[in-house]
Amino acid sequence: MRYVFLSFFLLSLLAGPQAAGAKEKNSLSARYKKWLNEDVVYLITDGEKKDFLKLENDDSRENFIEQFWEIRNPERGSKTNRFKEEHYARIAYANQTFGRRSNTPGWMTDQGRAWILFGKPASQAHFTGYSQIYPLDLWFYDNNASNPALPSFFYLLFYMPEDIGEYRFYRPTLDGPLKLVRGSRMNSNADVYKFLAPLGGDVARAAFTLIPGEPIDTVDYTVSMGSDMLINKIENLANDSFNASRLRRLRALNPSVISTFLASDDRPLQIESIVLADPIGQLWLDYSVLIDRQNFGKRDTAGNQLQVELFYSLKNDTGQTIIEDSQNASYPAFDGSGPNGRFMPFQVAGRLPVVPGKYRLEVQVTNRGLNRVFHGQKHVVVAQPGALAFEGPLLIDGISSSQKPDPSVAFQYFGTQFQPSALHRFGSNKSIRVLFQLQAPQTSPVEYEIQYAIAHLTLRDARSVSTDSVSAESFRAGRLLTSKSFSLSGLPDGEYRLAVSLRAKGSGEVLASGGTQFRIGEVVTDPPLYFVANGRQSSSPAVASYIRGLESLAQKNEAAATAFLNEALDLNPTNVYAGDYLMRLYFSQKSFTEITRLYDRFGIETFKSSPDTLARICLSFWQTGQKDRAKDLLATAHEYFPDNPTIKSTAGQIH
Repeated sequence: MRYVFLSFFLLSLLAGPQAAGAKEKNSLSARYKKWLNEDVVYLITDGEKKDFLKLENDDSRENFIEQFWEIRNPERGSKTNRFKEEHYARIAYANQTFGRRSNTPGWMTDQGRAWILFGKPASQAHFTGYSQIYPLDLWFYDNNASNPALPSFFYLLFYMPEDIGEYRFYRPTLDGPLKLVRGSRMNSNADVYKFLAPLGGDVARAAFTLIPGEPIDTVDYTVSMGSDMLINKIENLANDSFNASRLRRLRALNPSVISTFLASDDRPLQIESIVLADPIGQLWLDYSVLIDRQNFGKRDTAGNQLQVELFYSLKNDTGQTIIEDSQNASYPAFDGSGPNGRFMPFQVAGRLPVVPGKYRLEVQVTNRGLNRVFHGQKHVVVAQPGALAFEGPLLIDGISSSQKPDPSVAFQYFGTQFQPSALHRFGSNKSIRVLFQLQAPQTSPVEYEIQYAIAHLTLRDARSVSTDSVSAESFRAGRLLTSKSFSLSGLPDGEYRLAVSLRAKGSGEVLASGGTQFRIGEVVTDPPLYFVANGRQSSSPAVASYIRGLESLAQKNEAAATAFLNEALDLNPTNVYAGDYLMRLYFSQKSFTEITRLYDRFGIETFKSSPDTLARICLSFWQTGQKDRAKDLLATAHEYFPDNPTIKSTAGQIH
């Protein structure tokens, strides 16, 4: 399983455009040298570059380049790769706009690098023509591209030292505010801040920190170390540990290059989903995907199973990926072996831990043999605790008791297994069952009424209305999970809508509601329910806590993220990703004491795989006055990563 989210800063110092390079083979043509050292120089990882340089012929290089762009394609399998198109458009703009003062190709300048990596800033402010400051250019970025290696918001300040050459990145610690000004009137950082403050555009703040919201020291006017780390990260963004790890996993999922176009199918996948709380109050998103066509997968050699390649991602409401996973598994799908076996539709279900917030669940099914890709998505809202909320209704085809309750199984609660109705079709004179959950504030227990209205979409008289009373005592910890069965007797065939509404008893005001559509007609058997093979992993306590920590960060709830990530580490101290995210979170808050406590609690084993994390720990020891420990750990980090630019940069800050 792959987990993705935003991080905050760090990585290499002075990693120029030609960094990360193994010696190129003499056989590499000018075209491939340009692609490697110019077109993708800011995107390609060290590992990818080494692999590319090992290739011995142009066919394999072309295949590599095709796969390079495909694994970065936001719509995998689509003929149009928006990422690639935008990247080359940014290069063209950079070459047209930057580097003219020194006749330098625009892509090689610091401003060109930033434009290629992040695109047009959300805002720009130019400061030229001032007698006491060198030319400055302040860019502000909203990380709406959900880059997992950067803060949600950040500044980039460019300055022209001594009025010579091109604009270059400003580093508050390495350069210092006094490098931005000229003349004898500016003798201290305080002088610079007081001079820049009236100019507006947050340029005075950016001279001390590039991280919005980070407090300015208006007593001693010290600068932010984290801002230098942000620039270091940008200068070697491709080799960010999380970015490189994610790309390796994506590449592993595509062991052979796909040279054929995967056509996107216009009909969306049908997804059923519901968010429910378990007996201890933890929230889960259960979902099922309907596999109702044989061309969704590949028939196995025995002829009785369908092999399905499924990929899903959970994003927040801004489109930022939080977690993603894929699996390639086979399911019983034919009523007999051999070519005469008839295809039988089925559902594939999974379970994901969630926290309150807004999400988008995206699912993709790929048939590489037929060059087809199928997409579907669901918008999910998870209510805040204590809020009045209605979750559902979910149409249910069957209910059974589980002999061995399993918290990792989707649509299973309190020892009862529910099977969602994927077809939403029910026979005349039969019944329909729905599952839903109510959440109510515990501080104001009142009697509620639930109204169920079944109405034909076109026949006004074909309708049925019923009401249930719900006492305050029915709720447990503020929630009530229930299912309701209705008779369809007497209703004509056709399309219907079920609306469920919640009111306070005696009131006509609807407090919460939900609805779904279904069809009455020919009796059909709903497809059986199978479960994703790796669902048990995401439901394990340690992994679930880690995922909830990432989701809390995505929902801007740092307090919850801190609690969940600490819990994930307690349950699994070898989870280096949880440790690194927690370190990043503490470091962004300048909680240096918490970082040192965390290190003392788990030791170096949990953190030694990440030079970024070791750098944060070193700086935290330094900031808390433990200078000998900072130097000792820095020496150890240098042994682990002798050539790492982050470790070298940290050594320059620890004197």
